[in-house]
Amino acid sequence: MRWYFKEHGWPSSTIFETPPEGDEERAKLIDTLQDWKTERYKEIIQSGTVEPRPGVLRLMDEAKAAGKKLSVCSAATKSSVVLCLENLIGMERFQGLDCFLAGDDVKEKKPDPLIYMTAAKRLGVSEKDCLVVEDSVIGLQAATKAGMSCVITYTSSTAEQDFKDAIAIYPDLSNVRLSDLELLLQNVVAAN
Repeated sequence: MRWYFKEHGWPSSTIFETPPEGDEERAKLIDTLQDWKTERYKEIIQSGTVEPRPGVLRLMDEAKAAGKKLSVCSAATKSSVVLCLENLIGMERFQGLDCFLAGDDVKEKKPDPLIYMTAAKRLGVSEKDCLVVEDSVIGLQAATKAGMSCVITYTSSTAEQDFKDAIAIYPDLSNVRLSDLELLLQNVVAAN
C-alpha cells in the first residue's frame, strides 16, 4: 500500500479528513487499512469459494517430484498467508515448502528485495539459480533487485502493469510445465 500511495497519492479517509502528511499518520492509515483488508481476505478464503490459480498445484507437485526447492514469499501478514496456503494448497503442500516467509518476517516489504534474498539464503541457493513466479510489478521489482529471474502470471488487477523485466508473462500457469520454466532459466543463466 505504501508503494501504491507514493505512486498515486495518499487518500483522505474516515481516519483523516485530508490525506495524511506525516510518517506517523501514514503508518496509522496503512495499519488500519491492512487490518481491514486482512479480515475481509480471511472471510473470503474461509468461505471455500476461492480456488488456486490454474496450474499452480501441478507445478508445485512437479517441482517437488523433481527435487526442486520451493518457497513462498508473500508481503502479506503471516497469519493471512498461512490461512490462504492451508486452504488453497492444502496442509501437505504447505508443510512441504522448503521456505516460507511473510511480510512480518522481513524489515522491508516488496518492492524491496530482502524477502527474496532471505529465502535464497535459507534455501542455500544462489540468487541467479532462483526462478520467482509473481503476479505484480511490485513482486517483479523485488525479484529482479534480488538478482533473480521472474516469470509473471498476472491477475485481472495487475494485467496492465509494466512487466518488461520478466523473462516470461502468462495469463495463468495451466499450460506451463516445469520443463518450460527450467528452459527459461537456463537461457537466462547462459545469456549472462
